[in-house]
Amino acid sequence: MTDPMDALRNTIKAAVGQSAVRETLTTQLRFYFPRITAVEFGADELTVVSEEAVPQEKLERSVRLILDRFRAIPSGVRTRTLLDSGDPASVESWLATRPARFPSAVLRDAADAFAGELRRVARRTGRRAVTGRAAELRSGVNVYGHESAALLAALDRFANRCVARAYDAEELLIPSLIPSSVVDRSGYFETGCQHLSFVAPVSNDPDLFEEFLPFWRGSAQQAQQAGQAERGADRQVLDYLKAPRDLLNPAACLHCYRLLEGQVFAEDEALVMTVGGSVFRDESGNLNNQERLYEFRMREGVVVGGAGPVARMHGELLDLMAMTGLLLGLDFSLETASDMFFNDGAGAQLFAQLVSDSKIELAVRSHTLGRKVASASLNKHGSHFSDAFRIRDERGLAASTLCIGFGIDRLAFLLTEHGDADLAALADRVAANAERLAGERS
Repeated sequence: MTDPMDALRNTIKAAVGQSAVRETLTTQLRFYFPRITAVEFGADELTVVSEEAVPQEKLERSVRLILDRFRAIPSGVRTRTLLDSGDPASVESWLATRPARFPSAVLRDAADAFAGELRRVARRTGRRAVTGRAAELRSGVNVYGHESAALLAALDRFANRCVARAYDAEELLIPSLIPSSVVDRSGYFETGCQHLSFVAPVSNDPDLFEEFLPFWRGSAQQAQQAGQAERGADRQVLDYLKAPRDLLNPAACLHCYRLLEGQVFAEDEALVMTVGGSVFRDESGNLNNQERLYEFRMREGVVVGGAGPVARMHGELLDLMAMTGLLLGLDFSLETASDMFFNDGAGAQLFAQLVSDSKIELAVRSHTLGRKVASASLNKHGSHFSDAFRIRDERGLAASTLCIGFGIDRLAFLLTEHGDADLAALADRVAANAERLAGERS
């Protein structure tokens, strides 16, 4: 008979040397099996640690499926570091010699406004306030109080101010819902199906509608009798809902391409949009209430146009990511990176990103989590969205697109991970860094 303690550790024969594949495997296993707490890698085996027993056969099948998708990636392929804030020579070289620079005056104004906002909030003392992070509603969903909410808002306005003023960007206001047809045309079902959350309202069929409330009240009583915190967990609730038509936003930028469908751009033209709001990604067992949230805030800058101006802005926005890390005083590196692919073409997609600069992340070292946290990213799309929405240049070729995204919740978490936010101290640090960087760039 198996010792119950042995059921919490499942060992599988498999050699996984590539760091990107290890990270992908760990994340995907925790998505499929939420009770997994860790995946440990040996020379020719891996051990899955879980809070409760995981079916060995199903686990082994999942491991084989994931690894088969990444077999073709050479072991030597890995992320490249473009800048490391812990290396003074690297920072000095970036500041002194980088040809593509984000406009210094815009950056300084945005930093001054950010510091001013934080100081105004810090001075509001002597009144009742909900301080800090007020509540964790459930795994991956937070409510923020006074200081944290103010910091989130200020970070969002900082990123928005930078993009809007540097490029005279159009500011878009988007809903939290997006038609599933638009997400499908964007290719997101193939590249990020694991992130999607359908929205299903209560049915308006008169019979079902009249039955719904008695059912819901009954399920509440059953949950209470069973000692469960949540009601409606029974899948029978689906019988009372409409067929889902919309999704919660898996990415803020997806609304932008639909708005530009069929448009034609000159070769030397580029349109810049800034868009912010809530993004929703249910990452199952990877969710926590720190850097992995089901609902989080993004501020994105989206660029569409001719290849030349889009390429120039890519260099400038890469510089903006670096300068944001330096201004905020983060311990970070700029690294080539990859998305988390679950589909059959995952290996080719991961390889293509790792050997190019199509995705670059601001990876911040979290000293409480003991790992890097991707807090902003710069993404080249090639013709992906232009082909999907027939956005062309004047020669009939696919327009170029890219986006830069700032994870507002993650930046706020990393700035305050050691305790409550001291907004006045953060404001002073940003102001001092802004002055220093202006001098070093002059």
